[in-house]
Amino acid sequence: MNTYLLEIGMEEMPAQMILPAVERLKLSAEKTCEKHQLNFNDLKYYSSPRRLAIEILGLPEKENDRKVELKGPPVSVAKDVYNNWTKAAEGFAKKNNIPIKNLGTKTIEGKEYLFLQKYESGQSVPELLQESAKQWISELNFPKNMRWGSYKTRCIRPIRWVVSLWNTKVIPIKLEMLVAGDKTRGHRFLSTGYSKIKHASDYEKHLNNRKVIVNFDKRRKAIVSQVRKLEKKNNCYIKLDETLLNEVTNLVEWPTVLIGNFEKEFLKLPDEVLITSMEVHQRYFPVFRSKKKNGSEGKNLLPNFVTVRNGDNKSIDTVRRGNAKVLRARLSDARFFYLEDQKNLLVEFNKKSENVVFFQSRGSQLQRVQRIIHLSKFISEKLNFSLVQQNHVLRIAELSKFDLGTRMVYEFPELQGVMGQNYARLKNEEDVVCQGIREHYYPRNAKDSLPRNSETVPVSIGDKLDMITTAFSLAMIPSGSADPYALRRNAQGLVNLILGLRLPLNLGELTEKAILILEEQQSLKLDNMKLKGELLEFLTQRQRWFFREQGIRYDLIDAILKIKEGNHNSKNNYENVILPVKQLELAEYLSDHLETEIFKRSVEAIVRAENICNKYPNKIAKQLDETQLEINHEKKLFKVIQPILNADQDFLLTPEDYLIQLKKIEPIVTNFFEDVMVMDENPIKCGNRLWLCNKLASWSSRYLNLKAIVFS
Repeated sequence: MNTYLLEIGMEEMPAQMILPAVERLKLSAEKTCEKHQLNFNDLKYYSSPRRLAIEILGLPEKENDRKVELKGPPVSVAKDVYNNWTKAAEGFAKKNNIPIKNLGTKTIEGKEYLFLQKYESGQSVPELLQESAKQWISELNFPKNMRWGSYKTRCIRPIRWVVSLWNTKVIPIKLEMLVAGDKTRGHRFLSTGYSKIKHASDYEKHLNNRKVIVNFDKRRKAIVSQVRKLEKKNNCYIKLDETLLNEVTNLVEWPTVLIGNFEKEFLKLPDEVLITSMEVHQRYFPVFRSKKKNGSEGKNLLPNFVTVRNGDNKSIDTVRRGNAKVLRARLSDARFFYLEDQKNLLVEFNKKSENVVFFQSRGSQLQRVQRIIHLSKFISEKLNFSLVQQNHVLRIAELSKFDLGTRMVYEFPELQGVMGQNYARLKNEEDVVCQGIREHYYPRNAKDSLPRNSETVPVSIGDKLDMITTAFSLAMIPSGSADPYALRRNAQGLVNLILGLRLPLNLGELTEKAILILEEQQSLKLDNMKLKGELLEFLTQRQRWFFREQGIRYDLIDAILKIKEGNHNSKNNYENVILPVKQLELAEYLSDHLETEIFKRSVEAIVRAENICNKYPNKIAKQLDETQLEINHEKKLFKVIQPILNADQDFLLTPEDYLIQLKKIEPIVTNFFEDVMVMDENPIKCGNRLWLCNKLASWSSRYLNLKAIVFS
């Protein structure tokens, strides 16, 4: 069984870039095998801080021989009027290295072409891999690449060696700086120099003997297994954050887990400070009381940490003391910042933000807080909050960003909101305010929880809406994958709040208020209509994503979200637009009725009415002439749409009532089109009938665009 091994050895790569890189290498190899129709038994991929590698098992010796069919120029071009070969035919024969008399013809789509069949012998797979492997290396792409010396090759780190091995034979790939061979390097400290790999299939075992667990999953399992043993030995619980565990796995080649400790006095710091110092800054895992003991008095967090050494147990106590010393210094700084911050009043931190620029030419951080206050007040009024609730909302908004001026958050940016909650509690702020300061950032991502108390919600929406509005006012609109200010995440969070909590808020009204507040505060002259349109389009895309996550069909989403503001007349332009939460309720209800026969017929009937109105807009009567309604079916249609004509134009039916109305209208509309000549020669009759169709189509379009629905 033939095996091919490619290993790219380099200086230590950033941990977060390793898995995407080896996945890219794997995909490149798979594409090559697919392109050349190379069957194989398995494709393994390996990675560590110093290497990326793939191993393809069960490859053939050579490609399959194949028959190639080539189409040449048309016969009308290949022969002249005297039936002699032209230069075009001679060129085609010469290009393919065959006598011109051996050319055949083939008719394609009624036209005759010169045609050639020839057999190509499959290329040797080692030769093919020699060409391809170099391309795979060049296709490795990192967020940041570098060049070194006079070489043109770009990579995340300098490439030190390459192994390219077909069974036991070297396939000599030549890069600028080196030639591939059969020698690799083991662990930087636990092995010495280069070592020869005897066979490509021995790769994993060969490196394991040299203290490198080159398989990511096995290395990860080794860490978890050692952690669980430590838990049993020390009667504790070690929290393994998945992201951190993956990062640590990519920092080591031969993991040895150890437990250390720090002084108990540091436990007086908030848990979040200790955990952030360990996880984010030191890549340590925090240690808690055993789950069986959780709930007992005192902290669950213990004065211990767990770290992973890239090596064996030799001098492990020295390593433990060194790690503890580094953590102790970090925690000492945190304690100093924590105590110093408490000497200030909360309002003093807010004053500091007056000198901090939020966005260039869009004011300070303090001005941003003032905008959040105005937006939060507006939203809380729209939600009919009580005066007590509104006061809580305003206090949360006032203190929402004060901790950005603290020393602790300056040193530990990950703790914004968390330290705000802690400091506010120490200053005897109400619990609802303290919790709101922390949770107004929620949801921070798609899987994050929503704020737990209602008073936080207006501040959370106001914060996110102001960020998006301010950025859009400066034309900082995300494009492609570029989104440096996380505007998509903010917009998704805003939509998740409104739809997840079923809030009766109008996006058009919110965006208009946000623009107005920004404009008045900064004395700007913005193109309000354009800016509002861009914001609504951006938020609608997030709304679409939310609907999809709820399992709503794509065509129903299109039908509901294609309703544009201003499609219908109303005294109040906002109240006549279906609120996002009402759109969600309609989508959820109709999802259960999309494929019913009665719904299909109802849609077809109203779409027919809409189509004929769109085709003859100039023939629609401005007013209905009831005296000209002579045919029974047009009279019935007029009667059945009376509730629509007489209803308050600002009133919207519930999803259930909308569907009931559709079912009631459908048979009458169907009979109308079967028995009534809409385009009558009499312009009055024609105008009347189009008027009826138009009223029906206009009413339905207030709810959704039925044309977008696709039936199976």
